[in-house]
Formats: sequence, C-alpha cells, structure tokens
Amino acid sequence: MKKWLIPFLLVFTLGACGNAEETSPEEVKAPLPESVEEVYAAYQEALEKGDAESLAALDYDGERTDIPATGAVTRELSPGDIFESWVNEEEDVAFLVHEMVDEDGNPLPNRLSKVAVKQEDGWKLVVTPAALPKRIIAEVGEMLVGIEASEYGVNAEANARLAEVPEEEAGPIYDRVNAQTDYIALEADNNVFLLLAETLTVEENQETMEGYFEAYEAWYIQNEQALRDAASIEDPVAYLEALDPLKLKLEQAIDGYDEELVEPSFG
Repeated sequence: MKKWLIPFLLVFTLGACGNAEETSPEEVKAPLPESVEEVYAAYQEALEKGDAESLAALDYDGERTDIPATGAVTRELSPGDIFESWVNEEEDVAFLVHEMVDEDGNPLPNRLSKVAVKQEDGWKLVVTPAALPKRIIAEVGEMLVGIEASEYGVNAEANARLAEVPEEEAGPIYDRVNAQTDYIALEADNNVFLLLAETLTVEENQETMEGYFEAYEAWYIQNEQALRDAASIEDPVAYLEALDPLKLKLEQAIDGYDEELVEPSFG
C-alpha cells in the first residue's frame, strides 16, 4: 500500500529545521478551550451526516463545503477523536490533530489537522482551503516549535493493522484505504503546518506562506466543479484516477513556494 503523509502539498526541502536541543524546555500546555472542542464536535457531526450547510457555518471560509460533505459520505469516513491540540496564549488560535475513522470506527493511517480561529461570531475551523493571514500562520508556527511531523501525522497502529491484511485480500482493501486517505483532496490539507512547524516563525516565511495559501485557495475555487464531481465517485480506483489531473494542477499552482522558504536560525 502507498504510504501517505501529505498526499499532494509541498515537498519541502528544508526538512526538520532546528531540533529539540535548540528549542526551549517544554512548558505546561494550556488546555483546549471548551468552545473549540464544541466546534470540532459540530464538524464531526456535520461531516458524518454530509451536512454541507452546517459545515459552512463553522468553516473559516464558509464556501464550497458541499465538496468535503459529499466526499466524506461517499468514502464512508468521519472525523475521529482529537489526538493532540495546541492553543496560543491569547486563546484565539488553536491547532488540532485528529483521527479519521472508517465506517466501522477503525482509525485510518493518516491523521488530519485543523487550524481553529476565534472570530466575532465564535470559533471557526479551516475545513476548506482559505487564504490565511500572516498572524495566524505565525501563531501556529510558534505553537508547533520542536514537534516531529511523523509523530502526529501518521497513526502507526492503523498502519500496522493494514500491514497484517492477507495478500489475497489486500488489493480491494488497499484501494479503499488509499481513496479514504486521499479524501484530503477535498479539504484543506493543514498537515503542511506539521511539516513546517518552527519554519513558520520566520517573518519572511510567513509572507511566503500567505502567497501559498492564496494559490491553494485559488486552485480549489478554479477546480471546484471537478472536485465536486470527484467527491461523488463511489469506486475508489476511479476516484483516485479523477484526482490525478487535479493533483497536477495543484502542484503547478504552488510550484516554487518551497524554494522561497528560509531556514530559521536559533541563537
């Protein structure tokens, strides 16, 4: 089976910038505000039911939520438990890593992430691609200093469980799981924050990523009908094939942003 972590966002050349010795000692984390847990629970319910209207009410952008709503139902998956979370000191930006589960409640190999932003009308989650401002990018970067993406983005137990599938049964199961993993094509792939982490504490990189998120949102808008069509395809192989040209367009849309990133320096 293909090993997916970030299905088609940037393949960054910086790798892990800095290390645990260069970061400050671990501090006691603030608990996730109850209001963030509530909006995440609303996201779980909306996606499980394929309720695009309810999803739009909690989405940061609030548009085109029928795409993930349709895709989640078609792929027979839903958001699971929150695996880990962070919140900034002002408690107006949070970052969540959560499980995705299949129709039987089994966690999938890849976890997804959500940026949560407190607005005048309450907390919103970045569910569909959105042009995020520098401040939010910077806040998430500060929260994730010192983390290792692989410790959060992949569910090792789910991977091990799939590895035990008998070879004669593996084909259809792997097709289904790969299609479920590539559900992320229909949502905002916030796992890019896990990959970059403290790289986002550099102001120059924050400006670069502003452009990246603008390009990502533009791709989503320009290809919304093709994404909508793909979301409704039940056959997993046909779904993956429908995504191929869309992935290529995304790669072209975000090409070059990784080359503009600079490595953070620690005094």
